[in-house]
Amino acid sequence: MTLLADWQLQGPLLALWPYRNDVWRANARPAQQAILQLLNAVAKHHAVLLGIHPPQLQTAIPQLPDELAWAPLRYDDAWLRDSGPHFVRENFKVRAVAGEFDGWQGVHSHYQRDRRVPQQLAQCCHSVLGKLPFIFEGGMLSHDGTGTALVHAKSLQRRNPQWRLSELERQLQCALGLSRVIWIQHGLNADETGGHVDNQIQFIGADVIAFAGSQNDPLWNAEVQQLRQQPWAKKYRWLQLPESQLVYDDPTLFADVQRRPGVRARGMTGSLASYVNMIRLPEVLLVPQFSYRSCQSSNQQALALLRDALPELAVEPIDATEMIRGGGGPHCLSLVLPS
Repeated sequence: MTLLADWQLQGPLLALWPYRNDVWRANARPAQQAILQLLNAVAKHHAVLLGIHPPQLQTAIPQLPDELAWAPLRYDDAWLRDSGPHFVRENFKVRAVAGEFDGWQGVHSHYQRDRRVPQQLAQCCHSVLGKLPFIFEGGMLSHDGTGTALVHAKSLQRRNPQWRLSELERQLQCALGLSRVIWIQHGLNADETGGHVDNQIQFIGADVIAFAGSQNDPLWNAEVQQLRQQPWAKKYRWLQLPESQLVYDDPTLFADVQRRPGVRARGMTGSLASYVNMIRLPEVLLVPQFSYRSCQSSNQQALALLRDALPELAVEPIDATEMIRGGGGPHCLSLVLPS
C-alpha cells in the first residue's frame, strides 16, 4: 500500500467555490476571484476542476470562463484539504481514506456537509472509502510519496485526547501504508487550526523538504533545527523559505462579515502569511504571495529560491492574500484527485 503524494496523482486539481459570508468578506467575491486565479495558473500545466455547492450554481456559473470544468459538490466551506480524503494505491487500485472532521475544534460550527465530502469524492473516483477512526485533517500531514510522513502531533492529540500517540501512529501506518511517522510537536501561534504542517514544513518532492521559521515561535525554530540533525533527514534536501509572518488588515475590511456564534471572527487578529503553504503538482509548484508591504521582498526571495532549487518545475506565484484572510492558503484550499 502506498500513500500517493500530490505530484504522483494525475487527476485534476480540485478547488471549491467559497460562499460563506460568516467567513469571507464581501460575500466571498474576492475569495472567489482568488480561486479562479489559482485554477487559471494551474491550468497552464495541469487539469483543474471547480466544485460548486448546488445553491451557488446560479451565482457562480456566469462568472466562470467557458473552458473551466466544474461539478456540483455539497460542502460547507472551501477548505478542501482538511475535509477531503487521502488517496492510497493498493493492488493496482486507488482508494480514498479519510478521518472524521470537526470544523477545527470550534473554528467553525457548521461542518456537517464537509464531513460528507470524502464519501462524495470517493464515489466520483469510483472508490470505496476507508475510514480512520479519529479526527484527522489533511493539513496535519505531509509525506514524500514513499512512506515517510510528517504529522502534527499537537493538533492531532488536541482533537483526539482519548488516543495515545502510539495508537494514532499505528492507525495511520495501517490505513495509509506509512513506514515512518515523524511527529511535529510545536505549532505556530498564529495558526488558528492549532497546528498544521502545511504552514510550517512540507515535502515538495520525493527528496525535498521546504520549511520556514517564525519570529514569533522560537520553540518551532528550535524543533526544525533538531529535525534536520536526525539520521532520517540526511536523505532529503532542505529548503529554508522566508519566515512566516503575522500580517494585519484594517478591521473595517471585514465589517460585512456576518458574526455568528461558533465561527471565528474575521479581522480581530492578524493573518498568518506562510510561503510553505504551496501546491506541488507533477510539473508545477504554486507559491503563495502576499500583498502586504512587509512581504514584498520575501515574496521575491521565496520565488527565486524555489526556481533556483527546482529548475525542472514551473514555479508560479499565486496571490494568497484573500486566502489567508479566511484562515488558510493555496494548499489548504485544494486537493489533487486520482485520474
